[in-house]
Parts: sequence; C-alpha cells; structure tokens
Amino acid sequence: DSGKLVPDALIVEMMKQRLQAEDCSKGFILDGFPRTVAQAEALEKMLKGLGMNLDAVVLFKVSDAVVIERLSGRRGCRQCGAIYHVRFNPSSKGTACQVCVGELFQRDDDREEVIRNRLDVYHSQTAPLIGFYSQRNLLVEVEAEKSSDEVLKTILDAPWGRSE
Repeated sequence: DSGKLVPDALIVEMMKQRLQAEDCSKGFILDGFPRTVAQAEALEKMLKGLGMNLDAVVLFKVSDAVVIERLSGRRGCRQCGAIYHVRFNPSSKGTACQVCVGELFQRDDDREEVIRNRLDVYHSQTAPLIGFYSQRNLLVEVEAEKSSDEVLKTILDAPWGRSE
C-alpha cells in the first residue's frame, strides 16, 4: 500500500516455488518480477538450476506523467471486480459498475502520492535492470504510450520468444 517493494528474500522464494509448478514447464510470463538487480541475479541463478532460461525481457517505455494518469484513473468494482478508467474507459453508470451496479473504488496504491513514491522506487531500484538485461541481449523496448491495441500488436508481432 505504501509503494515499497516486497523484500528480496521473500519474493525470490515465492518465485522459486511458482516457477517449479507444472503450468510453468512449457514457459511463463513474469509481470513485476524481478524489480531489483539482486532479484534478477537470483532469478538467473534459479532458472539455471531449474534448466530454464529467459527468452526476452520487455520494457514498456512510458513517461512518469502517463503512468500517473493511467494508474490514478483506475477504478474497480468492489462487487464483481470489473475495471474502469475515469478517462479512457468510464462506467456508463458514473460511480457505479455498469455490470452489477456495485460501488467503484480507487485502490490505495493507485492514489497519486503512492504512485509518485512507486515511481521514485522504480527509478532508484528497478531502472538499473535496463542495463542488466541489455548487457545480456534480452531487453526488448516497446513504446507504450500508444493505445493498448497498438502496444499489443507490437508485442505479438515481435520475432522473439514466439513458438508456432
């Protein structure tokens, strides 16, 4: 809720257990992990021990202003979990869910002051991963200020990591 990262030892152990699950045996997508170079190094070691490797690491390039706008505008339905955005995908029922008429709310970690703290943490602790994965020729940069359809098309059209 405060925008800080989960301690490395805890998240690395959770990921080790998760990556050994049967549904990861043919591949996986990690979202939000690793977030530090120490986590990336632990992931590298863990994957080697499991006989697995990374095909690519995707960097979604977005300005801080756009991140703040996108996250702070998110709203969720307390009842059914539907997701809206006050600007890009508002509910036709105002502050109520258009699916079930439940109350829409803003998550604590989507408040602007928390997002700004998360961005500070990102710039100091996560951004160094760009160099880490670039040196390993795994980094794929995607301009993500475009529409979600355009970003998805860029990812799906990329030649890396696809198996037909």
